[in-house]
Amino acid sequence: MSLGLRAVRGALWSTLASIGSRLVGIVGTFVLTRFLAPEVQGEVNVAYIVVATAHFFSSLGMGQWVVANPKADRSATFHASAIYMSAGAVAFALTWLFAKPLASLLNAEAMAQYVPGFVLAHALERVAQLPRNILARELHFRLLGLRMALGEVAYAGASVLFAWWGWGGHAIIAGNVVRALLGVIILCSVVDWRDYALPCRLDRAILRRLLAYGSPMSVAVLFHMGAQTWDNLFIAYRFGEAQTGLYNQAYKLADLPATHIGEQFGDVLVPTFAHLEDDAARKAALTRAAGLLGLVVFPLAIGLGAVAYTLVEAFYPPSYQEVAPFLAVLAVLSVFRPVGVLVMGWLQVVGRTRDYMNLDIFKVVMILGSMALLAPLGPVWSCAGVGIGFALNSLQMVWTLRKDGIAPLSVLRPLAPPLLACLPMAAAVLATRAGLLDSGVPVMLRLLLELVVGAVSYVPSALLIARASSSDFLNLVKNALSRRRG
Repeated sequence: MSLGLRAVRGALWSTLASIGSRLVGIVGTFVLTRFLAPEVQGEVNVAYIVVATAHFFSSLGMGQWVVANPKADRSATFHASAIYMSAGAVAFALTWLFAKPLASLLNAEAMAQYVPGFVLAHALERVAQLPRNILARELHFRLLGLRMALGEVAYAGASVLFAWWGWGGHAIIAGNVVRALLGVIILCSVVDWRDYALPCRLDRAILRRLLAYGSPMSVAVLFHMGAQTWDNLFIAYRFGEAQTGLYNQAYKLADLPATHIGEQFGDVLVPTFAHLEDDAARKAALTRAAGLLGLVVFPLAIGLGAVAYTLVEAFYPPSYQEVAPFLAVLAVLSVFRPVGVLVMGWLQVVGRTRDYMNLDIFKVVMILGSMALLAPLGPVWSCAGVGIGFALNSLQMVWTLRKDGIAPLSVLRPLAPPLLACLPMAAAVLATRAGLLDSGVPVMLRLLLELVVGAVSYVPSALLIARASSSDFLNLVKNALSRRRG
């Protein structure tokens, strides 16, 4: 099987698994809102972000190094594992120790009680991380997709069950622990432990080489994670736990197109780029991926923003109705994020880890700076700063590709037709919503009609306006399916 076909299949498997698992997670989230108040959700979310920050900062880029180096021997991979686990142990211990001072600093006193549980969950996730990276390196995306889907089902089921039993915010902790434990069982059972944990004498030269790669990458990953989560910390500090809970609910939904679909493409692109040894082939793959990514992500993001108010009315209890304006803003402005998926994947493979780091630092500065400037206008306006920050960062990202001889317009141009194809869809959905708003039609039926109108209007629009990307996508799917039948 050709590398290109394996990449396409990998993208399809990763995307489908991510969509399926996220939909399960969203259903679980909807159910949890019946048991947990917005302020409780906000407290738990702040605790999660604090522990996750420690987790990503202490990763030291070892997971990325494993994926980007398919020819690495067992000795080098063991060195990566030793660095990864040792740094994690120190980081988690310090986070647990300073949980209460951090809670006071963030104006979220109640979050300290949730830190130990999240430390346990992330420690388990850490055990499974390198086996996951090895599977990604070898392009075993079907198994990774299965693990993701099963993990999300386990999380949703466990968290809802424990919430029903009255565990409060600790129900979410329990769900995370169950999901992490399942990941350990699955991944560690299919990957030979000798591939990453076979003891050998530590070599200082190897350690220095890995840390030279991983140190800037670790900072980059930290700020990449920060760009996705530290906005929650700002909302908590500026507007309180209740607004954080509402904002986080919106972010989970708005994040679906950009992260749980867009970044699945990125997870496939990195090992695929790594296997392509010809520079021209890599550049061609980058521009081709831009059009395909826009074709999939843009309609989902803009469509989600268009149906935001109806969706929230349909699925959330009255105490969560303020999620709608957050969701509309975050979903529409998430269209800028696919650029980051492409560029970061490229930089990771070509070894420009310092540029990777600098771009993510700039991203966080732009996001938090924009949020702070707009905060006097209220929490919804402040959340718009997230999209503005991503937009500014995207422009900087494509500009930095000039160092590799890639014209910025060659990456941006394929994104324009899919974006324009979304405009008729958005207009049709909003017109449908306005026409049905006071009609007496049940809210679930209104939502269904808006979704159908959106899908029906986007397909011909994409085929007409985004012809090249649509044709490319259909051909790739057709080839993958025909190869499978053969």
